[in-house]
Amino acid sequence: MKILLCWLLLAMLLPVGQSTTESTQAFRTIEILKRENGYGNFESIAFMSGEDLESFLKKVALQPGWNHKGEFVDALISAHVDFGKEALVLLRHTEGSGSVKVAFEAPVLKDKKLLCQIVGTPIPPGYGGTGDMAYYCMAVVVSRAQVSQVEFQATRGGFKAQRLASIIFQIK
Repeated sequence: MKILLCWLLLAMLLPVGQSTTESTQAFRTIEILKRENGYGNFESIAFMSGEDLESFLKKVALQPGWNHKGEFVDALISAHVDFGKEALVLLRHTEGSGSVKVAFEAPVLKDKKLLCQIVGTPIPPGYGGTGDMAYYCMAVVVSRAQVSQVEFQATRGGFKAQRLASIIFQIK
């Protein structure tokens, strides 16, 4: 009877289909501001260790020009990345005008390759747009067991769509 009660209690407390020892999730996105001036301080980057992330965050702490630096740093820390099993990838995109509409496509996993896309839509004809640079970023945590590569594809909007060269990160 006690064993049956223990099993029933565990069944109620644990979500169906989820292992208690390791996550079955191949990737997860971290909610960060999509647009932030401070993103202009770095390029797309993959972190394979806590030390790499810590070094990056120390550099960020010294950088001027951020509107919401604390929120960005807090989001990365709050993600609780387990670098023994996971890697963190920051995918950064630049547009030459804040008038460009930018879309973040949902990442797609195929054969251990995670495809992430940020797409800028061209400014409509006859509209001049603004002259300010706009910086965007997507943060993704990936399972090292389920993802061996992250491919970042971006399309710059401006007055004519321009597909940029893909960036590929090997996840080790």
